[in-house]
Amino acid sequence: MSEEHAVLAEAKGTGAGRPCQAEVSEPRQGWRVTRWRISRAHVLALRELVKRDFQSRYAGSLFGLLWSFAQPLWQIVLFSFVFGTVLGVRADGGSGKVNFAMFLFCGLLPWQAIQEAVMRSATAVTDNANLVKKLSFPPQILVFSMVLVALVQELIAGAVFAVVLAVAGGLEWRYLPLLLIAVPLQVALTLGLGLLLASLQVFVRDVTQIAGIVLAAWFYLTPIVYPIRYVPERFRAWIEWNPLSGLVGLYRRALIGADPGVGWPGVASLATVAILVLIGGAWVFSRLKPAFVDEV
Repeated sequence: MSEEHAVLAEAKGTGAGRPCQAEVSEPRQGWRVTRWRISRAHVLALRELVKRDFQSRYAGSLFGLLWSFAQPLWQIVLFSFVFGTVLGVRADGGSGKVNFAMFLFCGLLPWQAIQEAVMRSATAVTDNANLVKKLSFPPQILVFSMVLVALVQELIAGAVFAVVLAVAGGLEWRYLPLLLIAVPLQVALTLGLGLLLASLQVFVRDVTQIAGIVLAAWFYLTPIVYPIRYVPERFRAWIEWNPLSGLVGLYRRALIGADPGVGWPGVASLATVAILVLIGGAWVFSRLKPAFVDEV
């Protein structure tokens, strides 16, 4: 069986389990980060894992993938009613046609993708022990698939949101290219965290609980449900340097033209942290990967 057929069959869950001598990833010695070889087989396996995830998510559902479009639309309607009609909360910046619900949804878009990807990546290796034990299957693909699934879900929600904004006249077309900065940095940060937590979870099964607590605190320390101008002056610098503050600010600027209230310090922090976390997560994953088979 060729490497491509072996990896793809295992991703589909139909592999015969026969070892395949394929050098998919070998950790280097010292402090260098492993350079993973990406082959066509890996890309096909990644596609199959993402496809399988979506199929299982909506298995038996009457409307299937349509729920991916209906859920964000319902969130927008619900937020608009609660924050706009009931509470009368005003948006911070942006055009006059942008209400607080839209301001809030801009922040929730990247946050929900990061939260889902990180939490699911943390158990990606331990939940797929049958695949990890196959020599022809690179376990990092499991983490990649979790990040990609969350990103696709976000893209669907973002497309629905963009249509609503365009209809309402609140979409700022001229700032949309900022997403070309925001999304790659978001993916780098999420992938790095996912690789780090997935590798640690194999040896310490409390990692997911700790990650849940940290993410809950991180959510409230990021100006998602509140404008940063509401933060007391003595704490504002800390919030501004929060990498997720820079990410949320980029999304708000790109979609509704709102003043992110964070500026370049937050964006610089996001870029720095994302790159360092990606390198660190890949290094830890590579160093611990040889012991996965004995621990899962």
